[in-house]
Amino acid sequence: MAAFEQDGFFMFDSFLRPTHLEELRDAFDERMKAPLADDCEVDLGVNWASPDAEPFLRALRDERLLDFLAQLCGPNFVAMRLELFEKRPGSLNLIPWHQDTYTTHVGFSWDDATASAGQRPHPVTLWVALDTASSETGGMEMVPGRHRELLGAAVPQLAILDAAAHGHAVEYKLLPGQAGVHHPLTPHRSMPNTSTHRRRAFLVRFVPWSDAVAATCDTAASDLAWLSEPSCKYCWRPANAAAVAPGRALNRLLVCSSKELPGGPS
Repeated sequence: MAAFEQDGFFMFDSFLRPTHLEELRDAFDERMKAPLADDCEVDLGVNWASPDAEPFLRALRDERLLDFLAQLCGPNFVAMRLELFEKRPGSLNLIPWHQDTYTTHVGFSWDDATASAGQRPHPVTLWVALDTASSETGGMEMVPGRHRELLGAAVPQLAILDAAAHGHAVEYKLLPGQAGVHHPLTPHRSMPNTSTHRRRAFLVRFVPWSDAVAATCDTAASDLAWLSEPSCKYCWRPANAAAVAPGRALNRLLVCSSKELPGGPS
């Protein structure tokens, strides 16, 4: 946690077991067989109840991750949806320097004071690499230590280049099976894939439970539940009907609550 507080991101060196990694690659490829367009490299909003979502959901049941998330998001938090991202060799897709915002979807926002104080709980984003994610393969770069400033959704380039005043950008390199969690305010960008290799990854955005989130949820929409591993101290449940609806849909919410603490969402 100290590294996250200092830099605005943290990496799990060995997150996936080799067999789990292969299952995720197979599930990823199966999902991407029927893209919305020939050049589509993104699949958003996978049905959590579908068989091909199971390997991804299993990653979210890992208590190493959930213990970490609970410190940042609080004991009750929501996964907004599963997002699959591929960058094929030669892909020119890139995203310029930016900070993430959650205001539109869940009403979460910072002001200068709360950002500077590092106030918790707050949202975070999980990235899991299925192939090497590097600057060459279309991975991300981060500016460590600037997650306590409001620079804007689009970060001015000069704010990144002024290394003497603001530090420097670093490669957010993840090897296959590694995972990273980053603060939404950590300035970051993704690069084009200039390599001859694919870059597959998935991400999940987590937000603290709040009145604004509760207003979009219906935890009685399904009786499905998934317990964490290995000790079953957390429980994931669908937080709205879209979470397990057939077909394609966005904002498929899951809610996680700690079984050790009373007062979870119901």
